[in-house]
Order: sequence, then structure tokens, then C-alpha cells
Amino acid sequence: MPESSTTPERITIEVRLFNSLSRYGQGHLELPAGSTVADALARLAVPGSAIFLSLLNGRNISRSLGGGVEGDHRLRDGDCLALSGPVPFSRGYGAPVV
Repeated sequence: MPESSTTPERITIEVRLFNSLSRYGQGHLELPAGSTVADALARLAVPGSAIFLSLLNGRNISRSLGGGVEGDHRLRDGDCLALSGPVPFSRGYGAPVV
């Protein structure tokens, strides 16, 4: 009898998209084990240039605010990837709302 592997062949992550990125969908995304953030973005068809802020499990993975995503982070089963497009300036305060 062959030994069973403890490494899953597929993982499921939660995707939360905010502001202008909400049109790309939300919910759960199933990917092959070993996938990266860049793989998830490609699967969602979200252009990197449209991403203003990116969080993986609540930790910032943006290169800089509005400067793209560090796409080489390896995803694990149950991870939560949150992405936001640019937020319009607040007329009352003159600052972006993040």
C-alpha cells in the first residue's frame, strides 16, 4: 500500500477585493499547491497596475503604496488575499481613504 502524502495537491484561499477591484470577483479560489500570489492574480485576471494595496493574511505585501505586489509569496491552504484598487481622495480631508 503506498504511503499517503501530507502535502495537498490543491489549496483553497479566500479572496477579498475592494474598491475598483471588486469587479474581478470575491470568494474562494482553488489553486495548485505551491502557487504564489502572482499565480492567484493571473487566475483572477487582475492587472498588477490596478492594485493599490495588497495584504496576505493581514500583512502588507505591497512593494510600496500603489507600487505593485510582491507576487513571489507562496500561498498556503486557508490564506486570505485582500486587494484594493486606488481610493478616490476624500473631499473633506484631502487624503486618500485606505
